[in-house]
Amino acid sequence: MHRAKHWWSRTPSAVRKPLVLIVGSLFILAAAATGWLPGPGGIPLFLIGVAVLATEFAWAERLRDKLMDIVKHAGHAWKSHKIIGTVILILCAVIAAAIAYSSYQKLGINR
Repeated sequence: MHRAKHWWSRTPSAVRKPLVLIVGSLFILAAAATGWLPGPGGIPLFLIGVAVLATEFAWAERLRDKLMDIVKHAGHAWKSHKIIGTVILILCAVIAAAIAYSSYQKLGINR
């Protein structure tokens, strides 16, 4: 692993940045394509894409740090108020499902 990191760090920035941009963008596009799937959908792919982009781009690093702060604060809030946190989580899931259902109905997908 150390050799791979050393090799990657010696790769010129003109090669490294476009590769990172392509790979990170592919993960984010895959997240958008799989976002409608049940379960976490595209969330893990989106987070991986941002993490890949954060290795070379400062804006992505700031975004990653903000996202991690949100996840950390949400985790602490849920641990300190498990019942309220679970109710809020269920309400958010129901609202998201209702929005998705109404969007599909408006688009006429289920007709």
